[in-house]
Amino acid sequence: MSTVPDLSHEDLADHFLPLERYLSDQCVLLPIGSLLPADSPRLDGENTKHVRAIAELDDELQPIIVHKESLRVIDGMHRLRARAERGDTTIRARYFSGSESEAFLFAVQSNTKHGLPLTREDRRAAAERIIKTFPAMSDRALSKYTGLAQQTVARIRQQLPPGRSRQSRIGVDGRARPVNPKENRRIAEEFLKENPHASLRQIARAANISPSTAQDVRRRTIRQRNSGEPVARRPTAGSPGKNGQVPDPGLLHDLALLARDPSVRHTEAGRMLVQWLRLTMVVGTNHTIVVNSVPEHCAEIAARAMRVCTAHLEEFVRKLERR
Repeated sequence: MSTVPDLSHEDLADHFLPLERYLSDQCVLLPIGSLLPADSPRLDGENTKHVRAIAELDDELQPIIVHKESLRVIDGMHRLRARAERGDTTIRARYFSGSESEAFLFAVQSNTKHGLPLTREDRRAAAERIIKTFPAMSDRALSKYTGLAQQTVARIRQQLPPGRSRQSRIGVDGRARPVNPKENRRIAEEFLKENPHASLRQIARAANISPSTAQDVRRRTIRQRNSGEPVARRPTAGSPGKNGQVPDPGLLHDLALLARDPSVRHTEAGRMLVQWLRLTMVVGTNHTIVVNSVPEHCAEIAARAMRVCTAHLEEFVRKLERR
């Protein structure tokens, strides 16, 4: 995949690679009085009860993480407060040498993996800030850092004021992918018309798509040129059903978010839910055909069974809405 063109320094794909690379290997002993408070994702600051609980432990605490340039605590404010409460004047620490924006990203990531969990409000506020700082980060990548569901991240992004328009977003693997694949394919087709002998890499760079997608566009273009007719494209999720009805765009969007969410697609029940919703959508856009296919002597039986299923589905919806 290609990298995103014309990105500012804060938006480089390099920023989304493992932040642990900025951590020093060795611990240092730092004076507690020399350290600045954390730029913490916790909206309410440190939890006093948690600090006291740590202070009462006899265990050797893990070193805290400190931003090397500013000496601001990135991860470990509860441990720092606990050490101070014990009367200690120094604390073991590891330096983090990345930027301040990366330091906050590391703080959010760390607090979702260990220690006192971040609240839902903490995670949502952190997601808003990260979207503003790293607008090119994909929803999936951001969900990995914040621990929020991918569809929740997408809703937060939609609620924020629109920023600079972007053709791509960067995923967890550091690669850029188009926000609107259909538009990128159109750009590739136009590029091919003007440059029929362009290589796959040239097409991919021009339209910001992968070489495999560029190859598919080229094959379709060749078939269209040889036949003299428009190429029949694969049916898309938003194409009309056989009775001319187009699936609800909101449903398509929600279904796509559910299908991509790891907590849904990695469970048998989640996959069953997605399959059921897809089938329901297909039936909904082709219900005339389905109704006409039911033999007359079975129509009453099918209608009675459908009423029972509908009652079960309404109860299912009520339970979901109460969660």
